[in-house]
Amino acid sequence: MIDKSGWMVSMQFGRQTKLVLMLAALGLLVSCGDKKPAEEKAGQSIVRVNGDEITIHQLNAELQRANVQPAQQELAGKQITKSLVDRQILVQQAITDKLDRNPNVMQAIESAKAQILAQAYIEGKIASIANPTDTEISDYRTKHPEIFANRKVYIMEELSFIVSPENSKDLKSLSDSAKTLEDVTAWLDAQQVKYGRNKSAHAAETVPGELLNKFSKMVVGDLIFINANGRTVVGRLVEVKDVPISEKDSKPLIQRIILSQKRKDVAEAELSRLRTAAKIEYLNKQFDPTTEVAKTAEQPADAAQSAPTKPVDAVQPVPSNEASDSKDKSLEKGLKGL
Repeated sequence: MIDKSGWMVSMQFGRQTKLVLMLAALGLLVSCGDKKPAEEKAGQSIVRVNGDEITIHQLNAELQRANVQPAQQELAGKQITKSLVDRQILVQQAITDKLDRNPNVMQAIESAKAQILAQAYIEGKIASIANPTDTEISDYRTKHPEIFANRKVYIMEELSFIVSPENSKDLKSLSDSAKTLEDVTAWLDAQQVKYGRNKSAHAAETVPGELLNKFSKMVVGDLIFINANGRTVVGRLVEVKDVPISEKDSKPLIQRIILSQKRKDVAEAELSRLRTAAKIEYLNKQFDPTTEVAKTAEQPADAAQSAPTKPVDAVQPVPSNEASDSKDKSLEKGLKGL
């Protein structure tokens, strides 16, 4: 069978808009409307740049944002202060060049301001959510043995290629008849299709649920055809490794997962409440999400739909039972797909 799914997101900006967004990412967009009395600023300022003052509050905010530990704050403070000075110089020059009056820049600033306000509102709503209890953590682990107690890593030899639309039907027939990767490579060579060959390790928590269910039913030597973001991946199962995660190691990870889900639920509920109460009028029905969008292409009726997996270039190291931050982050990222 062939599982097909994929997506693409693209964004385009003008050169000046890209500049202002880059500055915003570096924290270079600052408010020009600071009207605090001079005497109030006197004890707060740490450096003056062409008459504009940088305060200790700005420095502390940057230190907090960078999550700098107390023992490193003195050294980090000097480095961040230098960055704040550089930022102020750039902002001053941008204003001198009247970039703050450029329509694209003004729109980008308003967009950033709106995003910050929206984020601040949501963060205020989720700030008081309590940490999950030991019972909730234990229940979550029990309900997900496939990614904790019975966690498996699937080692696969894979072919990756792109076929033209006219070859899609032949590819479907190949997926039904092929028994080995050599059968697939012979077909690809006959069709003059270029392909890559590698070995990959897919941990259970990184595989979408529907695909994980298919993996669990495979035996060594079985083939699976998957569409991965526009590319076809044919995998042959080489080995299945049992790599469980201990209860001790999984606890902090599960705690973060549950807390993250709670925050998401609260945020979605609040947004739903506000959306229901709001008066929303789509002046152009083309942009109304309830308006049916014309289909641009029909997918084959017999093509099984599944979320894609992303092949990697080599077998990835499988984490041991020893706790580590990198393992937690990898698992947490993979679990978002589940």
